[in-house]
Amino acid sequence: MKATQIILISLLIFAAALSSCKKDKDTDPGNKPPVENLPPDDDPVTGTISGVIAEASFDELQAQSSVGINRIPHTLPKFLELRNQIAHTPQGAAMMMLVAMRIYQQYPVEGMKCLTAACTSPLIVPSGEAGNFEGYVMGNVAELTRKLKDLSYLPFVYYQGASPANQYTPAAPPYTSVMQVNQYSYMSSTDGSTRIKVFIQTLGADSPRPVVVRKTGDHYRITEYSSLYLAPKPPLN
Repeated sequence: MKATQIILISLLIFAAALSSCKKDKDTDPGNKPPVENLPPDDDPVTGTISGVIAEASFDELQAQSSVGINRIPHTLPKFLELRNQIAHTPQGAAMMMLVAMRIYQQYPVEGMKCLTAACTSPLIVPSGEAGNFEGYVMGNVAELTRKLKDLSYLPFVYYQGASPANQYTPAAPPYTSVMQVNQYSYMSSTDGSTRIKVFIQTLGADSPRPVVVRKTGDHYRITEYSSLYLAPKPPLN
């Protein structure tokens, strides 16, 4: 009988200790996700597409397109609203990556959600940490983070009107990017999907910069984008 009582007391003490540890963890400020004070983002956001980029195979008559947005949002809901308007196309997905880069530069937690929403495997990994979108985050953003910190103008170099001569200041809205593909842009994957390499025109480099997209569900998403954060030509003083 005494042995049974000792076991029961030991179990109660152990349970109490576990409860205390959980409480400490839940109330520890270091375990809470960072809070960003996001300004209101209520103004309408609209995207427009001019021209067509073929989705199945190269077609020289459907090889260039321009995408315009009336403004750059800074919250996930508005980002998704814009994505729903244009990311059903390869060129729209490329534009969403440019938008996500700017949001991430301003608001890293909210921006991480937007980057993740714009991308798919192999760029995203499962995570429950702050900034996750539907249980995923971008797997490796160290270099992107560094470049966005060092080069404040980086998200703007792909918009029309932005050049080294004007410190990469885009033309007035709508912010417009011109995209193109070539005969080597279409790549078949082992899973049966088609990856499309979309080239974004910029005056910050001697040739357009590529991103790779593929369709998952209703939207195209990015599968490779490292060329977008290569350092552009330096602004002229």
